[in-house]
Amino acid sequence: MKHLYVLAAGLGLAAALAAGQANAYDPPAASVGLLSGVDFAAAAPLDEGYRMEFVGCDGDAGASKKDHFLGHSLRLSGVPESRQFYLCSRDPSHVKALLKLEDGGIYWHSKMALDVDGSWAAWNGIPGATDLKETSYKWPGYPNSSARAAQIDPDRIPFIVIPLAGLKKLTGTASSSLGKLFAGTTGIGLGDMGVVIHKGLWTPVLVGDGGPFMRLGEGSSRVFEAIGQSRCKKWSSDGQTCVGPGHPVYPYKNFGLGHDVLFIVYPGTASPDITPDNAVATLCAFARRKLGLSGGAMCP
Repeated sequence: MKHLYVLAAGLGLAAALAAGQANAYDPPAASVGLLSGVDFAAAAPLDEGYRMEFVGCDGDAGASKKDHFLGHSLRLSGVPESRQFYLCSRDPSHVKALLKLEDGGIYWHSKMALDVDGSWAAWNGIPGATDLKETSYKWPGYPNSSARAAQIDPDRIPFIVIPLAGLKKLTGTASSSLGKLFAGTTGIGLGDMGVVIHKGLWTPVLVGDGGPFMRLGEGSSRVFEAIGQSRCKKWSSDGQTCVGPGHPVYPYKNFGLGHDVLFIVYPGTASPDITPDNAVATLCAFARRKLGLSGGAMCP
């Protein structure tokens, strides 16, 4: 069943249709069964202009917008093509929907790249080109926020990434406002809770890291594992650390999912009491309470 969303705030349905400002959105058929708790008919586009910046930057709205976001070129001057890591066309977000649900949740439909900041590999000298030792979110209560124990382990915790970095080297004085744009538009912050759904499988998630302002849709290695899309070459014997074939080989299959990953996150749900030991149980309880979900790989 198609659901019609009015794309202009304050316009009635008839006026929006007359203005050509309406768009039909269908969740992927394979995941509809897990979305029975979501009233899409009562959902509304959050900010279509913002969503279209991702579409344009991918290159899907004409060459003039490709690899540009809000007028900022994402090409680094004097850097070879092989190291132009910030081009949307290299990692398109494919944001097909960005909605606010009736219960206050924020829903988006996009790709999902792999994020393994905070991983064993990053801490043991075999990171990928963009992997960092630290995650943007830290476990509450750790006095040393730079310690490994304060970081969110992507191999153990299903976390997702939100756009937080303004990239001053690309955007100059606009970097601060661009870094705040996603949070300001959605209300989502680090530590908030939600779910990821793909092809009929799901996992609860924590907002655990921040990425560049022009990319939407990233998940940790545990998210990929939980939805049946493992990106680890070899797990440790306890299945909790991606170690691969051994040093110095990078342990991950470094590619994501290009389409049809669904994210639902609830702003303002970060818990001051969450810990590495209770995180999965806390996230599962939240998903059960908000969306009636159970039975996933992380929440048997």
